[in-house]
Amino acid sequence: METFTKEEIRDIIVSVIALIIIFSWKPFPRFGLNLDLIPYFIVIILVAFLLHEMAHKWMARKFNMAAHYKMWPQGILFGLIFMILGLKFVAPGAVVVYPYRFARWGFRRPYPEIASGEMGLIALAGPVTNLFSALLFSLFDSFLFNQLKFINAWLAFFNLLPVPPLDGSKVLIWKPWIWGMCIAVALILVFI
Repeated sequence: METFTKEEIRDIIVSVIALIIIFSWKPFPRFGLNLDLIPYFIVIILVAFLLHEMAHKWMARKFNMAAHYKMWPQGILFGLIFMILGLKFVAPGAVVVYPYRFARWGFRRPYPEIASGEMGLIALAGPVTNLFSALLFSLFDSFLFNQLKFINAWLAFFNLLPVPPLDGSKVLIWKPWIWGMCIAVALILVFI
C-alpha cells in the first residue's frame, strides 16, 4: 500500500493553503490578509490540521484499512465565503477510510466485518490529538502558543459536532460518554 498518493499530497497542500488564508484573513471593516500573521498560521495549520488528519490515517492503518486524505472543494469554497463574513468555517476535506481492509494475502474483506469500535477509534483519533495539543500548548503563554491552543481546541470542538460526516457523529454512536467527555473538554478549552 502506498503511504501517500500524488492526489493526496496535492489535496493536503491545497487544504493547508486554504486554511492559512482563512485564518489569516482580517474581517470587516478591514478586509484582506493579515500578512504579519501568515508565518504564525503556517506553523499553526501545519501542527493542528495535519496532526488531526494524520492521526485518522495512522489509526486506520493500525486496523489495516486503506485511508487517504481527500479534499472537499465545496468545504474550501464555504470556508472562503464565511471568511469574508468573519466566520471560521473549516472543512477543507477529510481522511476517507475505505470500506475494506486488506487481509493476509492482500485481498479485501468487506466493510461489515469492520467493527463500529474500530470506526469510533479512527474518528476519535483526530479530535483527541487536537485536545492533547491544546492542553499541551496551554502550558505556555505567547501569541503563537495561545493561537495553537485555540485552533486545536476549535478543530476538536468543530469535528466533535454530532453531524454526519463529522467525527462526532461516529464517536457518539460508538461511545456517547466518550463523546460527551471530549466535547466538554473542547468547549472548556475554546472558551478559556
